Amino acid sequence: MGLPKLHEFHFVIGHRMRIRLEELDVFGELDNISGIVVKILSLLVPVIKREHDWGEQRDSRYEYVSPDLEEDRVHTHAYLPENLYRKIKLIHHDLNFFSLAQIVRFFIVVFFELVDEYKEDVLKELERMFKEWKKETKDNRLTLREYMRQLMIVVQHLRKGKRIITVYDHRFMPFWRLRL
Repeated sequence: MGLPKLHEFHFVIGHRMRIRLEELDVFGELDNISGIVVKILSLLVPVIKREHDWGEQRDSRYEYVSPDLEEDRVHTHAYLPENLYRKIKLIHHDLNFFSLAQIVRFFIVVFFELVDEYKEDVLKELERMFKEWKKETKDNRLTLREYMRQLMIVVQHLRKGKRIITVYDHRFMPFWRLRL
């Protein structure tokens, strides 16, 4: 088995965000920005999934890199695993973000807010939240009959002609395409 496929992702962040990433000591051994960004995004995968499922449409609005327009911008590279990159691309498409970089900055800010609130216990708190979300998901899971009923409702309301339903797997990759 080969090395995991990585996507070189170039984006811009504010100078203060870069400094804060460099000073972040939650992960200990990591000392490069790419590794820290990948670790943050990998850690927040359940948050990313929850935002994808329940987040609001962004209407492709441009948001500044930093609230301070005078702050220097810093070009940054992160080597994202392919499955993580695909999740970000799906959020970009489904929630209509202006750019992928905007999504990455958004989740970095979310992580910083969690660090500010929980300090060195942030990893424990995230683990507790994820267990709670997993239990909530399990408790509210639909039965096969309920899924089929939903699918029939969706199919009835599709346009005539070329009707395609794409089913995705747990890695956000197309698993099955149904042509009706």
